[in-house]
Order: sequence, then structure tokens, then C-alpha cells
Amino acid sequence: MSTSIRTGHSRQRTLAALLLLCLAATAGATGLGSTLTTAGFTDPTYGSVSLRTSAGPDAAPVAYDQSAAAAVFLTPSGDLYVGGLRSTGDGNGAVPGPRTDPTRVDLPRGVRIVDAAGSTNDFHTPHTQTTSFMALDDDGGVWTWGMTYRSPAGPQLIGRGDISVAASRSAGRVTRTAGGGELPAIARIARIENQFLALDRAGILWAWGYGGENLPAPAGAGDAPLPFPAQRTTAVPSGSGCAADGGNSLGEVHWHSVWSGPNAAGAVARNGLVYTWGFDNSDGTGSPAVSTRCPALNEGANRALFQRYPELYTTADGLVYDEDALTSESARHERYADIVAHMRTRSLDACDGVLGAEAVDSGRCPVRQLGFSAGAARLLTQDGELLTWTTKSAWGRQFLGRPDRSDAPADRPAPVSGDRRYDAVAAGVSSVLALGRDGRVYGWGANNVCQAVGAQTAGGTVSGTDCANDAAPSDRTTVLEPLAVSGVPRDVRVEHIALTQCAAWARLADGRTYAWGAGTAGGHLFSQCRVPASPSLRGYRIYRHTEADEAHPFGTPITGAATPTVLVRS
Repeated sequence: MSTSIRTGHSRQRTLAALLLLCLAATAGATGLGSTLTTAGFTDPTYGSVSLRTSAGPDAAPVAYDQSAAAAVFLTPSGDLYVGGLRSTGDGNGAVPGPRTDPTRVDLPRGVRIVDAAGSTNDFHTPHTQTTSFMALDDDGGVWTWGMTYRSPAGPQLIGRGDISVAASRSAGRVTRTAGGGELPAIARIARIENQFLALDRAGILWAWGYGGENLPAPAGAGDAPLPFPAQRTTAVPSGSGCAADGGNSLGEVHWHSVWSGPNAAGAVARNGLVYTWGFDNSDGTGSPAVSTRCPALNEGANRALFQRYPELYTTADGLVYDEDALTSESARHERYADIVAHMRTRSLDACDGVLGAEAVDSGRCPVRQLGFSAGAARLLTQDGELLTWTTKSAWGRQFLGRPDRSDAPADRPAPVSGDRRYDAVAAGVSSVLALGRDGRVYGWGANNVCQAVGAQTAGGTVSGTDCANDAAPSDRTTVLEPLAVSGVPRDVRVEHIALTQCAAWARLADGRTYAWGAGTAGGHLFSQCRVPASPSLRGYRIYRHTEADEAHPFGTPITGAATPTVLVRS
């Protein structure tokens, strides 16, 4: 989540602290209890008097949450709440019912969270034992809880060593590395299914978690209960881990940014090159997808950047990449390889330093956002052009935002349909949102619970104000090209978007917030939103904060499987 939402929180906390000091004296004289109820929540970590601030916390969904059936919210002051299915713990050691109000994660005094993420193995709600969470505080500390894909009785792979299942239900700080040292201050976090990624302020990527897939580990490495450095890279995707030597090894790099995906991830190095890895990793050249255990140069993505930013990417002799001039595929690959050979040993000024918790990179580095859905990848350039590609799997097609054409095949990076530019992209389990530079929000992908465009669709167009509420996505309800989200006012610019699992939000410049999509539906496998068969797995995703009161500080939950666009905060 962008740190811009935190503006002014220090001043607010200072004023609140002064007020609490004054009220504390009154509390001692009047014999008030030992807990403070703030905004309707009982919070044992603060003072001993009651201070009413509003009907409920100003909580917004985090930028990346693809836990199958949980819901993670963050306030501008750094308080973290978890709702929905919390069967692997709510961060406090408890396992509340899925339809109880979201609970605040009780972290030590002074800890303020700036970003958080959740993930579930296969994004499958019955896999309740494989949901885990990660949070980053403003001091660079990383906090985790929950469980990854492991025997429930075994050690939990959440970066805290050999801890018990009971201990894993409470949030704890990741402090030690696999080498025995202290984990450095972290600038940015990311998730891949059962794996955790943390980029420190020096550009070193730390990884840990389940070793059977996705983990950017050395060759032959298994599970990683503690963080290890992931700096090694390779020239082409390979099913093996990162080898210290070998024909395709490219040595180590320092990273500028790292980006999440459900079962794939990517990073931009300080040399300005894009690397990707994980399950079904595609290099964007039409080559078969492989499950890559090592950050590999993504040829398709890099060629797209070379074409669009010739002033930044050249060979040692100053030659540039030009698709029109390079008329054969072999000539294009050769020029690509020559540019890579020159760039990978350099530090590109535009990509110097480390990106923090921001949802987008608004600096000079050509990659504004890099992201992944199941079987599909997307790259948003700094100029606002959104490129997508897929391995042509059944999962990937719905995430492209464009049809598969001979002049823009699905397995090569190409712009989404239309000529508009975008500021930001957000993705759920089954659909994609994009914030246009025109101030409007657009969606595509599966729309069976209105998760893509906030209204019922048929054949790619809005067909009704209700939701189809199909048991599973179908061609009838899938939107293949960007379509303006229905029900979001057009008179005020949209400033922020979020899409988590199957529910979406848009915040306007005047503070109004709209939501649409799943009320109780959750992620199913890697590309679907469905209502869990068991009621015990159904948790709420969307709350009408406009109806908040003391009894329901988050407001009234959307209890149906799906909802069209609704005002949730005025």
C-alpha cells in the first residue's frame, strides 16, 4: 500500500498522546478500567480511558492480499486488521469465526505497519491450514504469522525458525537469517503463494518459505524456515535453482524493486533489467513456460523496455534495439543479448536505490509496476503503457485485457486494448483493475461475482445492474478487454484502487470509497472466485462503513456472495 496514506499520522499521534495524558489523570481519579476503547475497539495496548474518535477505523484493504478467504485492512496510522477466514490465526493467537468483525493485530507499542500481504496455497479455501501473512513496519521490521504448505505438525516456514503451530498463530518479528546474522532493515515486501520476499535497504533480497516451488533458492535447496539472500540470477528460465556457476549463470545483482504474484514473482535490478521466476514462468518470447527456481532475465519484458527506452538501454557501442530495423528473430535476439551484456554490469541511474512500500514506482526507472496473475504477466511502463502476456494457458487468457491476434500474440508482451494510459494496476485471483490517467477505473477478467466491473456482464458489456452470481466463471461473464467499472461516479477522479482476491475498491479524490465484487465468495484454485461449499469457510470481504456504529465499527458487512458497486465510505 502506498505510504501516501500515512501523511500527517505522526502529528495526529502526538496530539492524541497529549490528550491521553490529560485524560489519564482523570481516569486515575475516577477509577476507570484498564482498557481503552478507541473507535469502538477494545485495545489493551494504550491508556485507561475512553476516547471516541469516529464510528470506526479508517481502514482500507492492503495493496496485495491474495489469501483465499481472509481480508486484510490497514489504517493511515499503521494499525492492521484481519477479517474473514482466520483459521491459521488472527495475529493474536486466536481463531475467530469467519463472519466476526475484523480484529486488530496486537503488535508492540509504537509499531506502525506500512504494508501487509496474505497468501494461500493454491488460493483454495478448503486449504485453511496454508494461509500466511506478512507485514512491514515503518522501522523496517518484518512480522509474520500463519502457516505455509507444510505438515500442520511440523515447523512453520514463516521466517521465525522452528516454531510451533500455536506460536505461528500470533504475529512475531523475523529477526534472524539462515546465516546466523540479524535481518537488516527491510524496505519492501512481496509474496508468492507459500514464499516470502523482503528487499532490504541495500538492495539485497531475502527469501524464505516452502522450497518445493517458486522459492529463488540455490540449486538443491529445500525448505527455508529462515531468510537467505537471493541475489543470484540466470540468463534463461530453468527448472533448477540458482547455481553458483554454469553456462547460464549471471552472478549476483543488487535489486531496485520486487513485485508479487500468486505463483510467480519478478524484480528489477539496479542495472534496469527485469528478472522473473516462479511457477509457469514465461520469458515473453513464445518459449514454453517453466517452473523457474532462480531469477531469470525475462527476454520479452526486457526487449519491450529496450524498444521503448532506447536512451537508457544500448550496447557497448551505443547501438539500440529497434523491432523495425531488426527484421529477423535471430537478429533481435542477438541485439538483445548484446544490450544485456552491456547493461548487466552497470548501474542504471534511473533505477538506482531501492523502492519502498509504494504500490507503484513513480521515479525514473522505466518499470512503474510489474505484476503477475495465474499464467499471465503484466508490465506498466513509466509512460503509462500497460503490456501483458501469457503462457496461453486456460488461466492466463482472462488476465490479458486484449484478444489474441496475429499481430499481437498472447505469448508476447503487447499493450492492452485501447490507447489510454494508466497510473496503477491491481489484481485479484481472477480479474485485473487499472487506474487510467483520465481518473477512471477499468476492469477485465472473470466477472461472475461482479469482481471485474461492478455489474453483471454478458459478452464483454454491462448487461444489468445486478450480479450474475454464477458458481464459476464462464465465457459469458468474462470481460476480455478493459471496461469502465460501473457505478463509480465520473465527476470526481479516482485516486486509489485495490483488488484483493475477489473484492475491489476505488477511492475518489473527495474521500468517497466504492466497492464491488465478492461479499462471501473466495479464491478457488488460481483463477476463480467461488462461494465455499462449507459455511464455516465463508467470511465477509466488504463492509459498508457508512453504516458503522459502536456495535459494528467496520460497518455493515455485505453478506451475499456478490454485490454490484456500492458506496462504502462517504
